[in-house]
Amino acid sequence: MNTILWIIQGLLSAFFILPGYGKITGSKEKHVNDGHLKPNDSIVPIRILGMLELLGCVGIIIPWLLGIAPILTPITATGFCLIMLAGIVVHTRKKEYKMFPMLMIVFILSAVVAYFRFAALVSQ
Repeated sequence: MNTILWIIQGLLSAFFILPGYGKITGSKEKHVNDGHLKPNDSIVPIRILGMLELLGCVGIIIPWLLGIAPILTPITATGFCLIMLAGIVVHTRKKEYKMFPMLMIVFILSAVVAYFRFAALVSQ
C-alpha cells in the first residue's frame, strides 16, 4: 500500500504544479480571458491559490519522505481535497460540467492519501 500511496502522492504533486505556476505567473488579462476572473476582480485570491498549490506540491511529498513533520503530508492531502471541493463548486456555478470527473478523481486520490497517511501516523 505504501508504494501505491507514493505513486498517488507523485501524481498529485505533478497535477498541481502547472496550474499553481500558471496562477502565479499569469497576467490579470490572461486570467480574465480564461474566465478565471471578471475584469474588476482582484487577482490576489488567484495568486494565493497558486502559492498554496505549489506549496502543496512540496508538502505532499517532502515531509513524509524526510520524516520531518510527517503530519504535513496528510494535512496537505486534506488541503488538496478542499481545493477540489471549491473547484467543483466554482465549475458547477459556471456550468462547466466537463471538469467534474477530473476534479472528483483528484479529490478521491487526495482523500485516499489523507486517510492512509493519517492512519499510519496514528498507528505509530
